[in-house]
Amino acid sequence: MRASVPDSHRGGARPLCSMPPCRKCGFDSATHLEEMQTNTIAGRAALRSRLSELDALIGSLTAERQRRQDVADTIIYPVLSLPVETTAEIFRHCIPAQSNLGKSSTEAPWVLAQICRQWRQIALNTPYLWQSFLFRDGEASMELLHLWLSRSGGLPLKLNLTSIDPFGVESLIETSLLHCHRWQDVKFRLPNGSFSGLDLRDVSLPLLQSISLRGDLWSRKPIVDTFTIADAPSLRHVDLSTLPSTKLDIPWARMTTLTLLQNIPLRECMPLLKKCRNLVNLTVSTTGPAATHTDLVTLTSLETLTCNLGGASVLQNLTLPHLVRLVVTSFSDEAYVPGFSAFINRSTCPLQFLTVQDTTRSSLSALAAFLRAVPNSTSDVELTWYQSRFQHLFSVLQYMDVLPGLKHLRLRAELQMNKEEYDKLLEVLRARVEAEPPRIPLESITLKVTIRQQFNLRMMPDSSWITQLRELVSDGLQVDFAIESFDSSTHVVLNSRAQD
Repeated sequence: MRASVPDSHRGGARPLCSMPPCRKCGFDSATHLEEMQTNTIAGRAALRSRLSELDALIGSLTAERQRRQDVADTIIYPVLSLPVETTAEIFRHCIPAQSNLGKSSTEAPWVLAQICRQWRQIALNTPYLWQSFLFRDGEASMELLHLWLSRSGGLPLKLNLTSIDPFGVESLIETSLLHCHRWQDVKFRLPNGSFSGLDLRDVSLPLLQSISLRGDLWSRKPIVDTFTIADAPSLRHVDLSTLPSTKLDIPWARMTTLTLLQNIPLRECMPLLKKCRNLVNLTVSTTGPAATHTDLVTLTSLETLTCNLGGASVLQNLTLPHLVRLVVTSFSDEAYVPGFSAFINRSTCPLQFLTVQDTTRSSLSALAAFLRAVPNSTSDVELTWYQSRFQHLFSVLQYMDVLPGLKHLRLRAELQMNKEEYDKLLEVLRARVEAEPPRIPLESITLKVTIRQQFNLRMMPDSSWITQLRELVSDGLQVDFAIESFDSSTHVVLNSRAQD
């Protein structure tokens, strides 16, 4: 809508002030009025006339704006017509599993609250969008931490709180303790010596299911922390993997998942495990000397164990009749095999899954002896090595009395394979796939090779080798073979599942 311009301004005689028309509204420019002589009758008349014209223009534009706003208000955006509950559920699928307060301005739910007034209201009134987050001092302010905690309402909290500042850790602990009755899954990473300030002795933690305590060393002085949890009826998972020199008082009998300090002395570990009679999952790395007592600890519920195999391994003092999954973090010496064999024999466990994370330092005879001690029930095996050549490993696997129940084999390495090793692997696979009853044929092979250099085609096996591998696929073997270069790019050699 164009503003009406007085007839006197349309090509007729100009007003006494002789002002040029305004390019925007069509009226005469007001700037020239400042140069006019308003002490004359004609000048004052022109000024009053101009004010009247501006009042008319303002009224006209205001009326037009209102008419256009009324039209805009009638427009219905489909997304804004959804029920509030539906929009909130959509928001829930937009947020990360755990929001990072240091990046909150670029992530949901923060960005969702900036789209429009309606979305902002929904986001701010939906507490579960704010109940799980990660906080690191230096990346986010304490004010922002308070804001997220307040917006989470009364819902259970999943927190990952880190402080590397020994002078700011007290404020972080005090703030978190104000909401400890809502803790569900909490992780603390604090300077060593700070955990005594996390005083939970007389605190009720009705919702707490999992807690992780990790210390950062910032003082060379030996510091002994004291940490106590007295009232946490739902607590089942505890991670103390990097918490040295700490006196702990936790309801151990209720724990089902426990991750203990790496390299904890065996003589300290075994009395603690004796209290954890309901453990299902245990991760621990122990050091010598061996425990002086000879009492065996039986954990009837334990199904998954991750440990080292050495002179001071927990396997020497444990009986695990229901162990299903075993992860050996390191193994090197054949001298440790008798202890492992004794553990298997007294446990008579239905072990199905075995992972050996580092076979680099083990000899051919040591590895063969160890794998022969594995029970026949073991059908899924993963072996990892870093520096040594592959041939001795493939030589061991070629023996059919080693892992006779093997169905699924996973090999991971950080070393490029040569032609001899590819050929040896093919022999192993062919022997396993073509096994006759009562031998169990191999069903799948996963081979992941990581190389610390730029990929080139010479790293791939030759085409004739791949052709022979495809023949085994046609016999029923599932193959997943890929090479990953230093830039994390993955080059698939053969993936039979993708071809199906």
